[in-house]
Amino acid sequence: MTESEENKQDDKQEDLEVFPFIEGERIDLVASNSKWAELQLKWNNNPNVRRYSRNMWPTTLEEVKKWYEPPADRHTRDHVVFIIYHKVDKRPIGFVGFGRISWVNRNANIFGSIGEPEYWGKGIIGEATKLLIKYGFTELNFHKIYAGVYSPNARSLRAAEKLGFEKEGVLKEQQYVDGQYHDVHKFSLFKRDWMKANEK
Repeated sequence: MTESEENKQDDKQEDLEVFPFIEGERIDLVASNSKWAELQLKWNNNPNVRRYSRNMWPTTLEEVKKWYEPPADRHTRDHVVFIIYHKVDKRPIGFVGFGRISWVNRNANIFGSIGEPEYWGKGIIGEATKLLIKYGFTELNFHKIYAGVYSPNARSLRAAEKLGFEKEGVLKEQQYVDGQYHDVHKFSLFKRDWMKANEK
């Protein structure tokens, strides 16, 4: 993609009207839009980004477009994903969401990624995750939110602890990354603990 094409793509993103679902300070969480399919494709296939997201298989544009197809039952779904939209720069920069939602057990796996490397290390994923956790406990009525982080992802390990997650255990040599086996650290956060920590 040439520089002029990238500028045109940026202009299109700015022209796209964005409706926040959850409002934050620097970022909003918005419903994903099919017009961002090519951007999400870039994030999923970027070697530096996918290393931490563990996208081991290449993603095609056709696969990304299928993500926007409405679920058979809009009232029951096993995942929910938001785009992280930077309010000042007026651009989508990543995503955050819940996967493996169990409505019977009231729990879900939390995940997130900043697809634009220039926004790494600025605390944005922390802000997005806080917004998502509040949504999970206060609107979706989750009892427990859990996460798995493998050893080389030091940022996410620190972020989990800052967000109040407690380590439940370590799966030794569970994840194969760049020719080596790494430990996976399992974290969880219960609604009762989150509510206590957020009492005013």
